[in-house]
Amino acid sequence: PVGSAPPGAFAPMLLLLLTLIPIASTHGSAISENDMPLPFTRILKGDDTGNDVVIAQNLLERSPYVPKNVNFTSGVFDKETVLATTKFQSGNGLADDGIIGAETAKLLLDLHTKDNYSHISSLPDGYSYLIKIDVYADRDKEVNATLFGKDGQSMLQALHKFRVRLHGKSYAPNQFSRNGDTPTGLAEIDLNTPEDDVKDFGPYPINRFVRGLNGNLGFLVPHVRNGLLVHTGEWAGWTPDKPMPNSDGCVHGHPTDIHKIAQILEEQLHVKARNNTFGQLPYPYKPQGLISIQEVSGGL
Repeated sequence: PVGSAPPGAFAPMLLLLLTLIPIASTHGSAISENDMPLPFTRILKGDDTGNDVVIAQNLLERSPYVPKNVNFTSGVFDKETVLATTKFQSGNGLADDGIIGAETAKLLLDLHTKDNYSHISSLPDGYSYLIKIDVYADRDKEVNATLFGKDGQSMLQALHKFRVRLHGKSYAPNQFSRNGDTPTGLAEIDLNTPEDDVKDFGPYPINRFVRGLNGNLGFLVPHVRNGLLVHTGEWAGWTPDKPMPNSDGCVHGHPTDIHKIAQILEEQLHVKARNNTFGQLPYPYKPQGLISIQEVSGGL
């Protein structure tokens, strides 16, 4: 027929097209960044920098397949991070391409989100109080918290028990995501004067997370997640017999409890309510307290 080509005429063109079409990979990296699990929104590879690299490095450090003598938590996807990634991938049966794509990122989160942090048993010198919370993996369950002071030495003295909720926004799937669940671990906190927004934060002094010391809090606060608070609110339609609303990663408490905590801190422990910094970095005051959040098994 008119316009037909001789046999074999299209073979070179077909070969060229095949070389240009990307082929799906089963490697640890993904084809599309749209497949990346939060908090990751891009494929991570050599020389990348950012908070997502910090998160990945700290999760990699928990893997039994990654050498413990390698320092690669710099926030730069350097050669040590590439090596750690390949060790993690090969140890878990993934193709060891040294790139953190969707498959590798998901496995990192599945295996190493839990930090295995355990509560401190005494209050170190330089701090006046401690808030201790046992939390479940299911953050929909509200839990009990305890405010401790010192008994004259470093031993803890329980001063007030109260109910809290540590559930982030429903669209944020984990502790590492913006507005996700309150992270576990140990952090410095400090009493600040009330927030301006009474509806969302209540009329009482709040406790501000200042600097992470251990666990997930250790590398998340303040540079990955800033603005975490222990506070209450004048929540529309809420009554004390109902579950508290989800937060943006803060610790929510009943109004009477948050008020009581401020009274104990200021009147009994002589803690100063610092002028509210509203998330200013660096934090200008020496933190006066600690918060310890440990994930435990079971439920209510």
